[in-house]
Amino acid sequence: MRKMRKLKKTRWLLAVMVLCCIWSSGGWQGADVVKADFSYKAYDYILPGSSNYYLTESEIADMSLQVLCYARNEIYARHGRKFDSYELQNYFNQQSWYYGCVEPWAFQNSVLNQYETANVELLKNREFTLSSSGYVLDQRGYSYQPIYDYLYGSALSDTYVFAGSDTRYISQSEINSMTLQEICYAKNEIYARHGRLFDSQELTDFFATKSWYYGYISPSKFQSSVLNTYEVANIELLKNNEFARSSKGYVLDQPGYNIYAVGEYGSKDSTYIFYDSNSRYLTSADVRYLSLQQVCYAKNEIYARRGRLFDSTELQNYFNQKTWYYGYISPQNFDSSVFNIYETANIEFLKNYEFSLDPRGYQLD
Repeated sequence: MRKMRKLKKTRWLLAVMVLCCIWSSGGWQGADVVKADFSYKAYDYILPGSSNYYLTESEIADMSLQVLCYARNEIYARHGRKFDSYELQNYFNQQSWYYGCVEPWAFQNSVLNQYETANVELLKNREFTLSSSGYVLDQRGYSYQPIYDYLYGSALSDTYVFAGSDTRYISQSEINSMTLQEICYAKNEIYARHGRLFDSQELTDFFATKSWYYGYISPSKFQSSVLNTYEVANIELLKNNEFARSSKGYVLDQPGYNIYAVGEYGSKDSTYIFYDSNSRYLTSADVRYLSLQQVCYAKNEIYARRGRLFDSTELQNYFNQKTWYYGYISPQNFDSSVFNIYETANIEFLKNYEFSLDPRGYQLD
């Protein structure tokens, strides 16, 4: 059933785009549109075909009470109806296809076609069969999460808001493009890595979507001593940025919160400067266009392959972002005898080239 629904959504995507173009061209200019507090825009209908065919009981059998209510009101929203319910109005304001221009009291059911009329009745009957009072709108702490889960699925993700926040220092430049919500989530992600539970339902919902998360420590029993030096510093940096942007920080658990409006930052990459510096001799042609910094990094890349840690924060941060890097040998315990003939020769070659570019070499940190 879910696959069939996805196919129907795909067929209707072009129709949605056409409607959006018509509305944005000024077809209903002058309407007093309620502005949403969210920048996130959704493009899917809950039931994309509810205006042009009769729904069946089997198609709506897996819908929750809230989804049924929203799907029923989606039929009215297609015709530009506004809503007295703040919950519904905010939800439809987030939809790219919605243009609210008709006040609830002025809306005429006669604009509904035969399919829509029948489908409103079917959805309403199902909703009130599940609960005699139907879905109760505008309850404190309501969430759109069940709707997003229905539309997009609730499969677990292995991503992080800020990958590597436990293995390197985050820089200010990396935070500048993040939203207030993302900064808050990234800060709490550091605690979540260590199994902390959260009083916030919003954070609980968000981390429940992560395959790597296993919450088992209550907030009152969590010990910050488990955090390493990177994590402590990154929490402080993220916290300072959060409260610098807003004196209250990001306010969690506001009605209609959207845990999907969060991106990914600090992603690792799998690249090398010289992926084969351990299996061939480098030449002058290989380094001709490298900067002083790149030559230095390429030299140290050979050490990094062998698991060496670095005293330089700059180098350590750089290699921590590499998927292939696993640093575990301190500089003082590292033994150069692990290098093969190519690595030994290439280190010497890169070192000589670095100091030929600048007698001081590249100045780290």
